[in-house]
Amino acid sequence: MNPMDIHKAAPFRFFVVFNKLNKTLQQVLKDHFAAYQLTPTEFAVLDALATHDKLPIQEIGAIVLITSGAITHVLRSLEKKGLVLRKQSSADKRMYYAQLTEEGKAFWERFVPHHQAYVRQLFKDYDLQALDALTDQLKALGLFLLAKHQAKGEII
Repeated sequence: MNPMDIHKAAPFRFFVVFNKLNKTLQQVLKDHFAAYQLTPTEFAVLDALATHDKLPIQEIGAIVLITSGAITHVLRSLEKKGLVLRKQSSADKRMYYAQLTEEGKAFWERFVPHHQAYVRQLFKDYDLQALDALTDQLKALGLFLLAKHQAKGEII
């Protein structure tokens, strides 16, 4: 293959298109969440906490794929907004948990219908069967790449 044709090859085209899509989605969501004084990461943390009574802080970071330093910053911001409370474990003083406050639960209950309506509106003119198929293909690709990476330690 001619090195100048590299961007025509499927894997490279995929990386370019996927990165552009990711940037577009991040900007769209950033703008959407800003209307509610949230960041996309704060939304992800609230979403994780809304499905659990409380979570260890380290587990929240693993769920939303951010570092322990970043999770501390996000939780501090959500605490200042009155949406989240951090508590030390009574059984293990080294462990801290986070949970939604009553205000956080009320906010989430008000926010979710607006968010769901926004997402439906965002995709209303797109073929939802094609979107489902694409989602399934991306999930399969992610599992394939993860398995390949874990089997060799590295892909190359």
